[in-house]
Amino acid sequence: MESKHWSCFVAIVLGVLIFKMHMFVALADQDEDIPHNEVRNWALKFGVDLWEFGRQFTKMNEIKSRFKDNDIEVKRKDGIILLRELAAEVKNFMDFKRNAVMRLMDSAEQAALSELEGQGQAESPMGGQQHYDARRINEYNADGKLADGARHMDIRFMRRFERLPVNLSLSSILVPHGVDLEEADVKSALQWSGHLDPLFQNNLEQDPALSWQYFGSSTGFLRRFPGTAWPPEGSKGSKLIHDFRTHNWFVQAASSPKDIMILLDASSSMTEKSFDLGMATAFNILDTLGEDDFVNLITFSEVVKTPVPCFKDRMVRATPDNIQEIKSAVKAIKLQETANFTAGLEYAFSLLHKYNQSGAGSQCNQAIMLITESTSESHKDVIKQYNWPHMPVRIFTYLIGSDSGSRSNLHDMACSNKGFFVQINDYDEARRKVIDYALVMARPMIMYQADHPVHWSPVFVAGKSGGLGRDSEYQRRLVTTVSTPVFDRRNHSVRVANLLGVVGTDVPIEEIRKVIPHYKLGPNGYSFIVDNNGRVLYHPDLRPLGDANQYIDQLKPKYASVDITELELPETEFGNNNEPIEMNRNLLNEMRGDMIKPKEGETEFTVMNHYDDSKRVSTRTHRYFYGPIEDTPFTLAIVLPEKYGSHEFVSQQEIRHSRNNVTEYFKGDNWRVHPDWVYCEYNSVSDLEKERESSGEYSSRDQEPSFGSPEEQVLHFLSRAGRPGWKWMSVRPKSPQPHHNMHSGSNGNPPGSSHFGSQHASSQGSRKAEPYFCDRTLIQSLVRDAMVTDGLDRNTTGSSSGKEDKQQGYQKFVVATSFVATRSGLLRWIDHVKRPEDTPEPHFSEDNVRAMDTTWYKRAIDQHSVEPDSFVYSVPFGSGYAIKSNATLVTASHAIFVEHRGHKAPAGVVGLQFQHDSLAKHFINITSACTGMTGCKRTCASDNLDCYVLDNSGFVIISEEMEHTGKFFGQIDGTIMDSLVQDRIYKRVTVNDYQGVCSDADNPYTAAGGILKPNRLGSWFFNHLLALSATWLSFMPASLRAWPQEEYTYDNEDVVFVDNNYSDEYEFGNENEYNMQVDQEMDEFFTTADVEYTTPPPRQHKPHVGPRFSPDPHNARRCDLRTDLYMLQPERLNQGGQNNPLKGKLTNCHASGCERPFSVQKIPHSNLILLVVDTLCPCGSKQLDIEPMEEAGIIGACSTRRQDQEQESRRRPKKCINYHPEEIEIQQCGRGSTLLHMSGSVIVAHLLMVTVTFVLANA
Repeated sequence: MESKHWSCFVAIVLGVLIFKMHMFVALADQDEDIPHNEVRNWALKFGVDLWEFGRQFTKMNEIKSRFKDNDIEVKRKDGIILLRELAAEVKNFMDFKRNAVMRLMDSAEQAALSELEGQGQAESPMGGQQHYDARRINEYNADGKLADGARHMDIRFMRRFERLPVNLSLSSILVPHGVDLEEADVKSALQWSGHLDPLFQNNLEQDPALSWQYFGSSTGFLRRFPGTAWPPEGSKGSKLIHDFRTHNWFVQAASSPKDIMILLDASSSMTEKSFDLGMATAFNILDTLGEDDFVNLITFSEVVKTPVPCFKDRMVRATPDNIQEIKSAVKAIKLQETANFTAGLEYAFSLLHKYNQSGAGSQCNQAIMLITESTSESHKDVIKQYNWPHMPVRIFTYLIGSDSGSRSNLHDMACSNKGFFVQINDYDEARRKVIDYALVMARPMIMYQADHPVHWSPVFVAGKSGGLGRDSEYQRRLVTTVSTPVFDRRNHSVRVANLLGVVGTDVPIEEIRKVIPHYKLGPNGYSFIVDNNGRVLYHPDLRPLGDANQYIDQLKPKYASVDITELELPETEFGNNNEPIEMNRNLLNEMRGDMIKPKEGETEFTVMNHYDDSKRVSTRTHRYFYGPIEDTPFTLAIVLPEKYGSHEFVSQQEIRHSRNNVTEYFKGDNWRVHPDWVYCEYNSVSDLEKERESSGEYSSRDQEPSFGSPEEQVLHFLSRAGRPGWKWMSVRPKSPQPHHNMHSGSNGNPPGSSHFGSQHASSQGSRKAEPYFCDRTLIQSLVRDAMVTDGLDRNTTGSSSGKEDKQQGYQKFVVATSFVATRSGLLRWIDHVKRPEDTPEPHFSEDNVRAMDTTWYKRAIDQHSVEPDSFVYSVPFGSGYAIKSNATLVTASHAIFVEHRGHKAPAGVVGLQFQHDSLAKHFINITSACTGMTGCKRTCASDNLDCYVLDNSGFVIISEEMEHTGKFFGQIDGTIMDSLVQDRIYKRVTVNDYQGVCSDADNPYTAAGGILKPNRLGSWFFNHLLALSATWLSFMPASLRAWPQEEYTYDNEDVVFVDNNYSDEYEFGNENEYNMQVDQEMDEFFTTADVEYTTPPPRQHKPHVGPRFSPDPHNARRCDLRTDLYMLQPERLNQGGQNNPLKGKLTNCHASGCERPFSVQKIPHSNLILLVVDTLCPCGSKQLDIEPMEEAGIIGACSTRRQDQEQESRRRPKKCINYHPEEIEIQQCGRGSTLLHMSGSVIVAHLLMVTVTFVLANA
């Protein structure tokens, strides 16, 4: 028995010893078994093979030689000189738009003055049918006859007008819900505004780049030119548009900046229905505010509450983020206790006073918006204490429902404080009547009748692009609107100050960018414009939130609000103690401050650039040059890469002196030009029509005379440039002299033909429009590039089977396409493999026509400074495939730099697309063989070695597992990827995306359990009964009613008006940067004893797990996304000029104590590395994810970043017009609702109450 135990013990010991010896041998041999020398040789051979193949196939040396054979120059760019030149061009462009709007304003005021003063004397010669109702244009019955009430309009499709059919001589009328064109004031405005059509047409003739022009009447209709039917063809919208009177271009043009405090009654005296209606009223007020305004909303019951905790005791800028935060928080309010109006008013007055005295806020208009269902008094004591006698704060009151006692009190509050009273009975009124406050605030400006502020709206996504590109039809364009108010200049028997409306024109951003030629900025250079608030008008990385087609369907813009600090992402460096060094961010903030002032300057700092939907990142040092665009709120910046952006390659071909017809260099269909660049273009449709008529070309009446493609347009002008008498029109027309008002007081000439004619002549006098514009430098550079790249395909065969190729084995690479893209926007390609006709994949040229904007172009230019003799390789993300179904293409690109007199500049990029499986086969052939004389134990064909080719962003180019192709390596083996980061082969970079899109389906304030409102059926019934009784009283004789229902007048019996010493306008210098904190010394004026906020704070956000999906546009919100991306550090693999592999080892990754060595080698002439990993040790593998995730913690406007952003500097508009001493003479200060506006149930109830009263009275 003992012998058995002994034998077992000996067997166990021997087994352990054998295992230990085996593991010892394995550990000893693992490092030797990774053939590091072979890894180096494999990488070297693979890299050289690819380089030599690409170099010869793309003919890069021949192209470079051809350039040098001609007259060339590498010139230094002077950034400040270039900035001033481009800023002057943008100013000239914007002057045209502003002057067009000012001419419209002037003519509108004159037309209204003449028409309205002459009413009743004679019928207008235009009759009652002067307008075209867009809802009834070209509306035909089934029998082909024009429908009753419809009107015929000749229309034709025009690219510039969102590709819609329009009439260039007539305007059409668009109508929001609730506007009746038969009302007297509407009919009157329709009558006189019809005189604007000739001026609309003349404006377009003067400035063919003009887009939609319109007059928005305060009565509710929109006159839009050119005329078109509504809804547009293909739109799913209704015949009614969104009420434009609440849009930024209308409200902000009609009133100066303002501080608004909204007081919303949240006491238990409010019914659920009334509170919802009051909430809708508050939301509609919020929607009218802009970036120059400040706002807060408080609810009051027994105590005052600030729904958004981080907005407590503050006024915040009315940005879309802050507005959305307020709305989300208010939806979580619960109704309770009784209403303490005094506490609410005291809080609002104190906060407004605090901001006014401290220099914060808008420093202009201030107002309180009180929304309630009932109040028992007019609160004269608290108002007298805080607001009289100067009345710096206007009070606007909104009565929800029809309580007659409350009506008189609220009316008294508004009329005694230069405000307006409104009665709200339904959601339609809540939407329509909120605009009354802006019309009241406009009164001082109207009464002075001196200044017409010009307003530029934030940018928004409009209709289809007007570009010539083949994909333009599927793209929507960004637009801003320039607008100015139209005043009533009549002498009235009673004092009034009426805003007739606002005139404006849309300004497509694509038109602004045309006057800032991209070729002048060079590869990876760009420009952007910011406004006085630091918000971006355009930027190459601006990605506005989708609008769910609300503009196309309703003509409702969704304005973008993105700060420049959210787009330029400065690199964060780390010190010795791993502490962040924010030098780059500080330089960005300094630049932003200078641009806000505005101030001309330049700076330089390093930023992160992300590509391919934030899957790749690189760092680049930029030089920024910035300066103001005079007479606008904007500042222009141009950005040039520090390493190569300071020099430009200059090589042109003089067309008129060319021995050959230059169009010979543009034969075939294998070339494209950049569709967004302006080479040559006609200045107007009529100029093109005249040219075609003179050449005998037919033009369809139903279609805009245009070109079918940018290439057709280029060839058209090239063919004419070689003709005798050709003139280069390389200077754009200059804007006319600044508009000057032509009024003299309130008396003006009638708006007849003489008035319009004289005005047009005076504004047109200094300018003679040329028929076309040609960028001579760009088009002659294009011709030179075409000459250099012409004929490169004549010695290249589709199978690449030349003798030299066969000797080197290059026939292994199956090339699909080779291409060259140049600095002039020319793209030329050769297809080497015939494409299947039924393939769903777009052709290379379709996706890459904007070559200089593509990732492969940008990365190739940057790669030149890393390794000049190299290609950048990439594969589509997640493009893994099975061997039998391979369609994956590898894209390789190389930048051509031309040197002259010691300076280099980029001239273009050459490249290839070839089949991935041919590349993988060549790699396997190389790495499956030993290159040394002594042989090697293992190769990439061995079972215990895994070999990968990774690009400089960590994505798999080649793997033994084909499904790995295009995947991020960290998802395959995160443990090794982490080790590569620790060994400083890759650098992990945290990238923040401040334009992320997340779902807004859950209200962060109510995510725990829905809306916090109790069900109080008894309370509702009681309050409804009171309201019904009060309304019933309104049917009694007039002596029993407190106030009439329609028009109200000021009751001045208890009010003493004292002329205050407020200036009617403010002129600001540098001190008008309103970023200062509220002065702490002002706290003595401000008490919060009765203030508390009991709204639950917004929920803490937990990071999302799993893949992200784009939310429904209707439930989308802006959010901050964060991801870790990776950048190769090539200098780490090339220390001391040695190309030796870097050896790494994973330790402590298995219980056995085994280790997992790996070897990394830079592949020369590329952006690739070769990674060889030992697989003997069974290490666990984690996964790393590069999917962007929302930042953890508080989300929305209360996040730390958004709160810091709230304190950033701004520049106020130049003028504030908020006071006129005679405004108190205006009597009109409110309107209510008539019985016709009541719901059917209320009318029935009223009739029942009247019947009961009558029966009881006669019993």
